[in-house]
Amino acid sequence: MLIKQSDYHRIYRVIHSLLSANNADPATAAMYFSTFGAFILEHHFKIKAKPKGGLAAYNLGGTLMLFADHREDGYVTGAGENFHCWVEADGWAIDFMAPAFAQTAPELAVPPKMFQRPLSAMASGVNDLKQSGDFFYQVEADAMSRRFADWHKHGGIGDLASVAAGWFRKSPRQMPGSLVIGNNDGETKTVTLSGNMLVGSW
Repeated sequence: MLIKQSDYHRIYRVIHSLLSANNADPATAAMYFSTFGAFILEHHFKIKAKPKGGLAAYNLGGTLMLFADHREDGYVTGAGENFHCWVEADGWAIDFMAPAFAQTAPELAVPPKMFQRPLSAMASGVNDLKQSGDFFYQVEADAMSRRFADWHKHGGIGDLASVAAGWFRKSPRQMPGSLVIGNNDGETKTVTLSGNMLVGSW
């Protein structure tokens, strides 16, 4: 593993908590999980990490999850509305949103687990996800560059990433259970650490 499960869980919970406090849906906030997660990895672990996006497919305990749009020619693409984001770092794929998959698709009953796998273990295509933990990514660089450029225009995203990195502590150091954050209007609110407890890894 690139990082310990305890640190993975802390990163997920910090991002989940900030999204919930800002009324964003943690189940559909892949851009936040990937960008903030990569920022924390670089800041605290000195790991060169990059958020990636496009088509993503997982075999999670026999449940197949596909983030993609179907094209008219019968193929699938991650360049449309149903895209996903993850982090690539030092030859590893890390999806900090994986513990929130249970909220993404409640009908699938996917348990909250860590997703951290070597990129060398990636399947060759979406039809080759034979075992639990198998995954396939297809980066849509142009489409995601446009999405991230538009997304970064929203004020406060950089500030929120800094807040996330400031809140996180590497285990076994004590991490605050809550944080007070302010907005541009001078208002403050207390954000409490939240998120699903992990029951293992994929």
